[in-house]
Amino acid sequence: MVRTYGRSMARRNRPAGYLISIIVVLSAALICTFVLGRTYSELALKKEPFNRLAYVQSFDPIEDVTLGLSPNTTDSAAGKPIKAIHAIKVLPSQTILLAGGKAVRVINKRAPRTLRGLAKLIDDKHWITESSTTITLNAAVIVGHGCSMTIAAPVTSGLVLTVRPGVFLAADQGKIVISGVYVRASNTNVPDTFSSPSREEGRPFLLASQNSVMVIKNSTFKYLGRDWNSSYGLTWSKGSTGSVNNSIFDHNFIGVYSNASSNLQVIHDQFYYNSLYGVDPHSGSTHLLIEYNTSDYNGRHGIIFSNHVTDSIVQYNVAEGNGLNGIMMDEASANNVIRENIVADNHSDGIVIANSSSDVVADNRVSGNRVGITIRGDTTDTKISGNTITANKMASQNAGLSQNTAYGNGGEWSWRRIEVIWLGALALLLVLLSVTKIMKPRLNGNS
Repeated sequence: MVRTYGRSMARRNRPAGYLISIIVVLSAALICTFVLGRTYSELALKKEPFNRLAYVQSFDPIEDVTLGLSPNTTDSAAGKPIKAIHAIKVLPSQTILLAGGKAVRVINKRAPRTLRGLAKLIDDKHWITESSTTITLNAAVIVGHGCSMTIAAPVTSGLVLTVRPGVFLAADQGKIVISGVYVRASNTNVPDTFSSPSREEGRPFLLASQNSVMVIKNSTFKYLGRDWNSSYGLTWSKGSTGSVNNSIFDHNFIGVYSNASSNLQVIHDQFYYNSLYGVDPHSGSTHLLIEYNTSDYNGRHGIIFSNHVTDSIVQYNVAEGNGLNGIMMDEASANNVIRENIVADNHSDGIVIANSSSDVVADNRVSGNRVGITIRGDTTDTKISGNTITANKMASQNAGLSQNTAYGNGGEWSWRRIEVIWLGALALLLVLLSVTKIMKPRLNGNS
């Protein structure tokens, strides 16, 4: 009677044992799916030195040079005029040569319309020289109100700006046109973001200020600029406008910078290895068109709008391999459209919207970045749609991607891993059931 009762209990316990085994294996597989079924990559941002001078109120560079002041003059420390600082001011009916803020020569003739004409008019190598098709500036040249100056190939194919305090080319309520010219500083010592900041004097640059026009086409710019007010490389400032077309910006401090500029167009250009940014519209610039450019391998961002840059379009650009983000909207840069760009392999994030509202991010291809699309701060009414986001360490941060295509990014489900987990669970179940079946006769024989 005891033996019969034992066999009956064994028969009852077998289905319960099978059920427990199945539940345990399936539960383990489910846990593994949620723990191991997603791909995660290290998101820590690579720390790199980033040194910039602290912001101080300073004079406009044109004011400095016409007063004979150091390029590092600040509102609180104006200093004294320096005789070695030279400026050539071009006005409609006269050209004035200034040294240390004082006129040392006045030429009462109609303003020349070309830089070569200016060199011939002055005819003094201490100020400006010409050799074959290259012109060298040893002083600032300021194209004043009502004047227009052209620097163009084949007459002028090279422009060298001597590295010394106060040398630059500027329009002050005037117009400058540069076409087919290789423009460079006389040495290559452009400050970078990896060295300690210093108020290095003497880096030359180009500037359009006070409602001027500067038009650039088919030209190359190298080794220009430093970290100082409007001295970054090529700058459009204080209501100035113009265009940049089919030109190269290589190893400058910043490629193109704007401050309170409107309707500036930057089209079909290349920005490589600039110390800080490739394209940097800033401080109240508006109605800009940035399209068909390549901005690669710059020290920080490829393209950045910062501080109330509004109502502009960034489209059909490539931003790859930059030290931080590919394309960024920062500090109330609102009502901008970022569309159909390729943003890849940047050291930080692909597209970043930071404290900027009502921007549109659409139909971009974003791949190989730390995070594909990042949203942070107040970004009310930002619209993100139609983007293809692949192979980033994470697809997005704080950005909904329901209207986008995202795959192969970290943090997403890995169907290959899930398949392995569940095939392993099935194999384990089969092994357990097989062992149970083998052990069944032995249990019956012992009962």
